[in-house]
Amino acid sequence: MDEFCDTVSNSSPTWGLLDVLMWKVVPEPLGGGRAYIQRFKDAWVVHNKLIIKAAALKYALPVELVAGVCWIETGGDPNFIDRVAFEVRAFDHIGNFSTVITNPPSKTSFGWVSIQLKTAALTIGLDPEQMNVSQLRSLSYCLERDVYNIDLAAKHLRMLADHDGFTSIGLDEVRVIGARYNRGMALSLDKIKENTRYGDFIVRNWLRFSRLMM
Repeated sequence: MDEFCDTVSNSSPTWGLLDVLMWKVVPEPLGGGRAYIQRFKDAWVVHNKLIIKAAALKYALPVELVAGVCWIETGGDPNFIDRVAFEVRAFDHIGNFSTVITNPPSKTSFGWVSIQLKTAALTIGLDPEQMNVSQLRSLSYCLERDVYNIDLAAKHLRMLADHDGFTSIGLDEVRVIGARYNRGMALSLDKIKENTRYGDFIVRNWLRFSRLMM
């Protein structure tokens, strides 16, 4: 049992350096490229569809919204890169703060459904400024467990919906919630509406995400 979560895993498909090479180097006609990473994203979401559905129901969210965020965030950089970044930042922030050259460890993102440690901490009701490196590390390991990761991401989406006072969630609200997942809660609603590309992508691919949940 971890300090913040249990050890339940759904044994999701994993994404490593070989996958990055297939995506970035191998041409699409040879099985790589953009189609390669999209196939991985589809497979990851389908593998976790029961967990995604449960999280959407738990937090009263459209399942396509949760699935869309999962689809966007999975793949990309392998998880070990986040781990290295965290440990470098943790070491840099020991001792004399006048010599610090990196972001705080709490600004490192973790999980297949990528989310900053700071954001994750706030989502579960903790103050990230009061957490030590050991506690942040413990939370980071939780975020690398797919079941916990998906549930926390959905809980954060619910928090974002509540932040703007949405009593129901249609496609216009999805655009805003998606944009906030990418851009945060600090910006005003008017500022968020100036750039909702993240949420727009979810809306444009709504049918795709719906089919993946079937």
